Amino acid sequence: MMMNERYNNYFGAGAVLIVTAALILFVVVLTDRGDLTSATLVLSGIGCFVGGIFVLTLSKGEPVDQAVISALPVAGTINLSRVASDLGLMGDGVYIPQNNGSPAVMQFIPAGTYEHAVLQNDFSFAIGKNSTGLVFVPQGLPLFDHLCRETGLILASDESELLVSVGEVCSDVLEVADSANAVRSGDSIVVTLNNFRLYSGCKMVRAESPKCCTMVGCPVCSCIGCMLAAATSTPCSLVDVSVDDRKQSIALVYSYHADAGV
Repeated sequence: MMMNERYNNYFGAGAVLIVTAALILFVVVLTDRGDLTSATLVLSGIGCFVGGIFVLTLSKGEPVDQAVISALPVAGTINLSRVASDLGLMGDGVYIPQNNGSPAVMQFIPAGTYEHAVLQNDFSFAIGKNSTGLVFVPQGLPLFDHLCRETGLILASDESELLVSVGEVCSDVLEVADSANAVRSGDSIVVTLNNFRLYSGCKMVRAESPKCCTMVGCPVCSCIGCMLAAATSTPCSLVDVSVDDRKQSIALVYSYHADAGV
């Protein structure tokens, strides 16, 4: 089995600086000129040594390859979408807040248009006179729980503040995009992720079917749905995903089910 070895660039840079410092000081000692040039070399050597120590001290291990991370949830997203489709379910996934419940949000894939569904945590299928479908924990819920627990995420009830939080979570906290913004557009919320760093996984899911995105969703898109549903106490769905291959950016359109009840 062949292994592709990767090297820590920070460690390598620090090591090069320290070795360079040693060589410079060795040359100064060897020549023993005692002039201005030697003094300049000594200062340069000390600078290289101190810089190398700083780089080594502040360096971290190499992050996991973004392509590897983006591939992790692909099979789960596709498989769950296939199961739902084989059961005859064709609706978009609905993120339903469980007010004062645990988990905070559940996901429901209806057979058709979502109207209302009574969910029970210990059952994976909901049967009702208005909506019948598959019930499961959203793929983004563990990520949402982590944000609330580890980063102190508090969702504002004011929509403008909530949308700012969504953008900051994606770009500054999770760092899955160079920049992100969320705005209201008519009856929908549009979240744009510019230079989405997990874009390769997104492409793999969409190659199977774009419906996988709206029916199940990857952890990032699902986490955003959980945030919107939990903050507003209103069910919502990811209804459309637009991609830009050139910029590797995606635009997510979420809609609320304000008239459906919870």
